[in-house]
Amino acid sequence: MDKYFSIGETAKINNVSIQALRLYDKMGLLKPAYVDPESKYRYYTIDQFIYIDLIKYSKHIGAPLKELSDVLQKKDIVTLLSFIQKQQDIVEKEIDRLKNINIAMGNIESKIKYVMDLKETNKIYYRDINKRFIVKKKIKKDDKESDIEIKIRKLDKILEENDILFEGETGYFVDLNLIIEKGKMVYQNIYTTLYNDNINSKNIDVKEIPGGRYICIAYYNHEREEAIDKLRSYIKDNNINYKGICMQAELFNTLRQWENDNLLYELQILL
Repeated sequence: MDKYFSIGETAKINNVSIQALRLYDKMGLLKPAYVDPESKYRYYTIDQFIYIDLIKYSKHIGAPLKELSDVLQKKDIVTLLSFIQKQQDIVEKEIDRLKNINIAMGNIESKIKYVMDLKETNKIYYRDINKRFIVKKKIKKDDKESDIEIKIRKLDKILEENDILFEGETGYFVDLNLIIEKGKMVYQNIYTTLYNDNINSKNIDVKEIPGGRYICIAYYNHEREEAIDKLRSYIKDNNINYKGICMQAELFNTLRQWENDNLLYELQILL
């Protein structure tokens, strides 16, 4: 005769609550092996413990308990195997998604630390920057601040709809010739960097900013003109060759990004 375990013993052995076992009984997920007709106490056998494991695993990964209940009630091993394989596929995809999120958040963390390590503004320096994947929107000459904000929102929407993660940088492509020759800042495109492990398969227009050595200068909004003059003079005086790519990146130094005077920028020119 099978050894019976009371509902309390079963709960303790399997690290679940008595209330949970009563709920599983009510849902049809796990019926007791025996119910005393007089006391109505529930009893379970050891071979039912694996079903408790299946229920717990399913809860952890968010699998529908109603679907599991239907599978268990069929008492068919092939149906159960199919359910388990389906859940394994879901778990593996979720693991990949969380890994990507972790890497993307790590990139944002690095950008915040980079800004915190900047000792002063309006000082010229060199940076080795890795290749960046971006989506971008063209900026028109008559675009107002509200128009640019709408374009930023559209970029965010593109990322969200295609399950692509924001990598932590927003900025503008700048007309480099006007910077060098006239000291004038003219925006051409607004961009957002992104991270995705399978980015080339996405049905969106993804561009690349080449990796390499960049000459840079960081500045606050009120220091912009001074920074531009300092950088263009340095490039001319030192006969520095550049490759025609120039960006103004918004650095991650504040959460109050609508207050332009507090926002730190970095002008980057590819050498």
